Amino acid sequence: KRGADNKLICFVHPKDTSGVLMELCQEISE
Repeated sequence: KRGADNKLICFVHPKDTSGVLMELCQEISE
């Protein structure tokens, strides 16, 4: 989904990453 600064964001749940919440961001090219 779109997040801050008009970037695509995705969250990875802590149960899948040994207790670490990960946020992945990607700039949208125009």
